[in-house]
Amino acid sequence: MPGNNSVIDVNLDPLSERRRRRRALLRIGLPVAGVALMIVFIVLIAIYSTRANQSGVLALSDDLLNDLDGRIALAVASYLDPADRVVNIARSILHDQAFGEERTLAINYGAIIVIGVPQVEDVLFADADGNYLMVRHGESNPFDVKVVRSLPPPRRVTWFHFDASGKIIGQEDDPTDEFDPRTRPWFIGAAKSDALFWTGAYIFYTDRKPGLTVARRYVGADGRPFVFGADISLDAISKFLSSLQIGRTGQAFIIDGDGRLVASPTGSVMVKEDKGDPVAARLDELDDPVLTRAYDEYRVEGRGRHIVDVGGRSYIESVTPLANAGENWSVLIIVPQDDFVGFVASNNRNVLFMSLSVVAVAVLLAGLLIRQGVRADRNARLLADRQHALDRQSAAFASIAADASVFDPAQGEAPRNLTETLADLAAARRVGVWRLAGDRILHLEDSFERATGGHTEGLELHRLELPQFFLALLKGQPFEAADAARDPRMAEFYRLLLQPFGSRSLLVVPVERHGAVVGAISVEDGAQLATARNFVLASANMLASHMTAAPDAVGPRGPRAAATPAESAKTSVRSFSAELRERGTDPETLGAEIYSDAAVMVLRFTDAVAMAVKAGEQTHCLSNEIVCALQEVAAQNDITYLKIVGQEVIAAAGFNGSGAGSPGQIADAALAMRDRCIALFEDNDQLQAFRIGIDCGVAIGSSLGSQPRVFNLWGEAVHAAELMAASALPGTVQVTEAAYNKLRQDFLFRSRGRFYAPGSGSAHSFVLAGRL
Repeated sequence: MPGNNSVIDVNLDPLSERRRRRRALLRIGLPVAGVALMIVFIVLIAIYSTRANQSGVLALSDDLLNDLDGRIALAVASYLDPADRVVNIARSILHDQAFGEERTLAINYGAIIVIGVPQVEDVLFADADGNYLMVRHGESNPFDVKVVRSLPPPRRVTWFHFDASGKIIGQEDDPTDEFDPRTRPWFIGAAKSDALFWTGAYIFYTDRKPGLTVARRYVGADGRPFVFGADISLDAISKFLSSLQIGRTGQAFIIDGDGRLVASPTGSVMVKEDKGDPVAARLDELDDPVLTRAYDEYRVEGRGRHIVDVGGRSYIESVTPLANAGENWSVLIIVPQDDFVGFVASNNRNVLFMSLSVVAVAVLLAGLLIRQGVRADRNARLLADRQHALDRQSAAFASIAADASVFDPAQGEAPRNLTETLADLAAARRVGVWRLAGDRILHLEDSFERATGGHTEGLELHRLELPQFFLALLKGQPFEAADAARDPRMAEFYRLLLQPFGSRSLLVVPVERHGAVVGAISVEDGAQLATARNFVLASANMLASHMTAAPDAVGPRGPRAAATPAESAKTSVRSFSAELRERGTDPETLGAEIYSDAAVMVLRFTDAVAMAVKAGEQTHCLSNEIVCALQEVAAQNDITYLKIVGQEVIAAAGFNGSGAGSPGQIADAALAMRDRCIALFEDNDQLQAFRIGIDCGVAIGSSLGSQPRVFNLWGEAVHAAELMAASALPGTVQVTEAAYNKLRQDFLFRSRGRFYAPGSGSAHSFVLAGRL
């Protein structure tokens, strides 16, 4: 019977154990707590230092960004201011004469500007009639002039190329040029008022590069508007923005009031097509999550300084208006916060690493202190354990010495005191003493199970069943395995004896006399076997005289008187018969016959070891008590057929031809036998290692053999009853659907479900609970 694996040492002093644990806690806990407190203080100091430094650095970064905003605004204004003045001067000088006699003056003025002012890409003059004059940088010469004359017709577009002295070195007409200044954004915007007008970013018509234009109108005496303008290439502004150093990775952008890019440090601001021409993109159209988040923040919060989080990283966003440039332009600065405070975290990490080196030294010292303390405690505990083991062994020797009959060859009693002493000393689940009869049979002298306090004896193991175990035993050397199921020497022994009890490890010590193995001691699941091993070996040596005192013919219960010839003959006749009861079934008179209404019960025992356990203090084993109960139940219920075969008992009724009452007889017998078996197993502290099955149907009976002739029963009913017994729950009676239909009026059932029978398919089965 499986027991609990836990072992409680009753000799252990609880007060001493608590003192030992308190001492171990002080030896280990104090150094660990000291190191832990040191680490906590270092971490708290690091956190405080980081936050304080970050706050200071962010405050400084605000001042830095304010200064940077002012510097960028000033630089942009200074960069764009020449274009502003170029337009104002041209308006003041030329008025409405740029296309008349003063055209030469306009060309000379424009040439001076495009050569002397690098920010200005082109100088523009246009009127309301579509006349246009543009002075620009030449590709291989100092400057070129484009003249569009709309009035008087016909319309003509002419390019003039000038050298450094202002002399025309080339001229050609371009009839394919359909440029009309009146459709351009700088002309349309400037023509609406006398104020200075700034365009957003757009594509220049002539060289197809992105840029912006500043323009201003002049209204002539006749009311016709004239517009003067200057183009500024975005490449120049982008180079200026990219030259700004903002932290390590910060960037500056110029945007208008709608969030559209005017200038970018990357130079790529034209991404969106509008009627075939690229136009300036908004910040959220650049496929940059940081700029998209900044644009959303700008739309909600407007200008100012904000902290935005993108992908778990913080960015400082600053939007500052450009007061002297553009139409509602602003400078947008995006810089990662780590660019300002990253060095603080880096410095703190360095300080933390240096602090951790101090902690590592403290941990090392604490570890050495703990190791020394633990080693001292362990040595003290080992000494105490050894002393305790010696005390236990001394007590064990005293206990055995008090019972001198254990090793007395003249005594035939089982060595119960020895098995109990060994089990307690080794804290083992079970200890057994075996006697070897010849070299073929192991006889169990006594087995003690510590969990239940029960003794077992009389079991015999044959060499044919355990060939590897016998081979290892007869070598005369102790052998042991932590997992007997995996050891080839013990696997067979494990399946028969250890597995039903839940044991796993096994120590086998042979008992030798004059160099020959005469027995063995088996110790299962010894929790304290290390300290008890020598005592087990000594006990095996002392058992040698006890083992050899009994001859091989002695049975498990001492020598038997010689049987009389009559008894021997009677025994030899009955040894061939398995019948326990045959009332009404004389083997000499019955021939082969089919019984269509037979009721069959099969009682199956599932634990061979349990059947060999002694029944209380009686001299018979449990199986004998069960068989006697079977015979008594069969007599009470008029069961005519009862036979035992191995671990199965077969009972049957219904041989008289009618079969009307046979199912009830078998059911009553099954219930009575179930109750008797449960009581017998419980009295012997065993699990319910039996199952019962019943079927009603066709069976075949016949007398077999010569002398003595035996009556045998087989067929479908017997087979079905065996299936029911094999699949029943332990300690229950399971019946087929055929038996249920015959018994349901008088007996109480519960459904078990369906089972599959080879050759006949699936059918319902039921559990017989009792009689109604």
